[in-house]
This record gives sequence, structure tokens and C-alpha cells, in this order.
Amino acid sequence: MIQNKTMLLKKQLPVLLLLLCCAHVGKAQIEVDYVNAKNFHEIGFGAFLNFAFPVSEADYVIVEGGVQYFKNSYDEELGLIPVLLGYRYTLDRTGSGLYVEPVAGYTFGSSTIGKYDENGGWEGGYESVAGPSAGLGVGYLLTIGRVPFALALRFEHNFGDYGTNVFGFRISHSFGTRKKDDD
Repeated sequence: MIQNKTMLLKKQLPVLLLLLCCAHVGKAQIEVDYVNAKNFHEIGFGAFLNFAFPVSEADYVIVEGGVQYFKNSYDEELGLIPVLLGYRYTLDRTGSGLYVEPVAGYTFGSSTIGKYDENGGWEGGYESVAGPSAGLGVGYLLTIGRVPFALALRFEHNFGDYGTNVFGFRISHSFGTRKKDDD
């Protein structure tokens, strides 16, 4: 059991270190999340980096990585590390205002949620939470000076063995390249 956790940590450590290095030079992005899984429902917090690259005056390709953490009253823990690629489409076609943002990627994760059979009997081990993920966000993009910020609601579903649904409210600043007319 300890060996499995050590191996899982070794697999996730490079991704976590990359995120921490990027966060060191960037501004913090935060979210408040609610996770809904089979027998685990909890409010938690997350942090993420969102890199937006303009593909037109109004749309962006985004690359995002984050960390989400949840702990319930039974001291069971769930940690998710989504790595996502998406597309931000602004509805008014100006590059700001209301937008939709579909995303897809992979979620790495770890949990101390015990495995139980259909009758509630302990099977041994912990639920596996890693797997492909997809989601949809709706938000509002505004610019203060030359810096874009977003307020958004996001839904993400993890299709792993222990599927999770995460609903989040996020406040973010998108790091990215400048548009051509800003040069």
C-alpha cells in the first residue's frame, strides 16, 4: 500500500513541480470547487495556470494545468491534477465579454477513498481517480489595462475508474502571447 502511494507520487511529482515552477513566476489563479463522485461529495479549493494564445481577434486556444484538493469529515482525501487543452470563444466577437470554453485532457490524481463492494464491504485499496477528462466553462472576460481577467463557472468530468464531477467558480488571469496589433 505504501509502495503504491510512493510510485503514484513519483509519477505525479514532475507535473506538480512544473506547475509550481510556473506559479513562481506567475500570478495566482484560484477556484472554489465542489466534487461529486460515487460516495464522496465535498467542497474544496484549487489553483491553476491558464495560458491563452490568440487565434483570432476574439478567440483563444488555451493550455491549462491545475491542482484541486478535497477532504471530507472522515479524513478521506482526493487530489486532482487536470492538464487540459481548450478553446475560448467570445460571444460578442470582441475578445472580451461573455465566453464559452470547452476543454479536454487528462486528470492525474490520488485518493484515500476506500474501495467498497456493492454491499458496502471493504474490498481493500483506494479508488483510482486518474483518467481522461472533459468539461465546459462559461465566463466573463474583462481587461484591466492590458491584462485579461476572467470570472467563470466550470464543469469538468473525469472518466477514470472512479469518475468525478467537479463544479467550480474561478477567478483567473490568462497568461499568453500578445495580439499582433499590440506589437
